Amino acid sequence: MDGPWLLLIYTVPAEPSRKRAFVWRKIKRVGAVYLRDGVCVLPQTPAAESALSAIAQRILGFEGRATVVRDAQLEADQAREVTERMLAARATEYGAIHQDAQAFLEHIRRETNHRDFSFAELEELEADLQKLQRWHEQVRARDHVNTGSEAGIDGVLRTCDEALSQFMESASREQFIP
Repeated sequence: MDGPWLLLIYTVPAEPSRKRAFVWRKIKRVGAVYLRDGVCVLPQTPAAESALSAIAQRILGFEGRATVVRDAQLEADQAREVTERMLAARATEYGAIHQDAQAFLEHIRRETNHRDFSFAELEELEADLQKLQRWHEQVRARDHVNTGSEAGIDGVLRTCDEALSQFMESASREQFIP
């Protein structure tokens, strides 16, 4: 990615440490990459600008200092490294979602084979699928360099949804047929 980039340059008082941890979690949640302590970067988009500006406001509320720099240009090697780090982080996250989705499908297979069609099991499976879908949306929101891994996840989550629907149909038939 060539840019432009957004930089968030900040300092947060050392104490209480929960403020620094809060900022670190927020920066991680938006998918920014640290160039060094107190300096993180994202590709410049309206969503990224909004996210970093909101974090900067929180930092100011913590009696810290924060500046959002727009239209920043990184050296080619540094831009490549930042992009690679973003790609690697999202690939790891998408891989974890895929792994959990496969475990979800295996769970449905096991329950179908055991014919355990309890209402509690249905609720648990629905909640698990919703959790996977929310996680996917969160990762997609911080996939600023469009890794391309998302399409595979969309497919496996559709498979999970179809498997859950089939499980629910089986459960319904099982419950109502004497």
